[in-house]
Amino acid sequence: MNTRRWAILIAVGAIAYMLLMGWQGLRFIASGDPLAMAMGFAVLVLPLLGLWMVWRELQFAGQVQKLADRLASAAALPPELPRTPAGRVQPEAAAEEFSTAVAGVAVAPRDSAAWFRLSLAYDAGRDRKRARAAMRYAVALDNGTAPAELPERLRPPQ
Repeated sequence: MNTRRWAILIAVGAIAYMLLMGWQGLRFIASGDPLAMAMGFAVLVLPLLGLWMVWRELQFAGQVQKLADRLASAAALPPELPRTPAGRVQPEAAAEEFSTAVAGVAVAPRDSAAWFRLSLAYDAGRDRKRARAAMRYAVALDNGTAPAELPERLRPPQ
């Protein structure tokens, strides 16, 4: 099963669970007992927050896929990096790709393809937090919604 189908399956399962939680919250509220009603309102907040988070992640995944498809059609995707027998990117290749990606962003700081490549380089180096931030910035650049100034979390350390 491919990654997209797994993501959809997990999202459907999470949504079903959140709907059941919401139903239980409504049952608490309908009981009429003040303590149960308070718990019911609290239980309702969690599924709403969860649904919002799932929606946001699926929206982000769709935007990343759209950017990746555009880069693929322009033959601008970064190269596939060599992997260890366990499937992880070789550390030397990850370090070399990171250097190349940082140089690409330095040359073209408002290029979504450069930020996309930097995001994948961060991911290859197992820095998921920066990889995600760089990918969000790449998507924002591609959508035309990126801030004029580089966000603090993406600035290189001094």
